[in-house]
Amino acid sequence: MLLSQARTLLRETDRDTLTDLIERFGEELVIEYCENGYCLGDMEEAYQGKWRDDEEFVQDLVKSEDLPPYIAIDWEHTARDIMIDYFDIDGHYFRLM
Repeated sequence: MLLSQARTLLRETDRDTLTDLIERFGEELVIEYCENGYCLGDMEEAYQGKWRDDEEFVQDLVKSEDLPPYIAIDWEHTARDIMIDYFDIDGHYFRLM
């Protein structure tokens, strides 16, 4: 990590929180999250997991709703609609805070 990146990150949060985030998510993801303008204080709560693409993420999100098997879902359209409240960084999905 470059010194300038570390300084930027430490303006967003304290050293212990930054260390914990880097241990959990990795340096690159933490830096990119911050560089995209998101608050590091929200990163832990906003994180939803890692998926291949939006459709896979949304399918997993909706599976917990216990829908009847006869319901057919247009996953591409549903993913577009649901992604209004989420974003991803290299397959890591976050809820907008």
